[in-house]
Amino acid sequence: MFPSLLQKIRIPESELCRACRKRVYPMESLIADKQNFHKSCFRCEHCKGKLSLGNYASLHGRMYCKPHYKQLFKSKGNYDEGFGQKPHKELWNNKNTQNSLIMTTCVFTCPWRDEQL
Repeated sequence: MFPSLLQKIRIPESELCRACRKRVYPMESLIADKQNFHKSCFRCEHCKGKLSLGNYASLHGRMYCKPHYKQLFKSKGNYDEGFGQKPHKELWNNKNTQNSLIMTTCVFTCPWRDEQL
């Protein structure tokens, strides 16, 4: 009976560690970007080094040490690169290209003279 009782107990998502998905008790809890971590689980995605609240940066829910964050993202000027998303400049250029194609292919005809303008 006791094991079946344990299976029915659900731990709230807010009490689970974002990294290891185990329960985090208040004395071992660290909250960064509204996410709960064990102090020992709060590590850089790139180098796996331990992080603290003063030496981390986050992007798309992933935590990085500040040196690796700068190395991976800021030097290129594209914060989305490496996450399967197109760079914002590329998206902007595509929009401009589509608009210019529409403008160059659009033809107006004068209703009185039946001429193209």
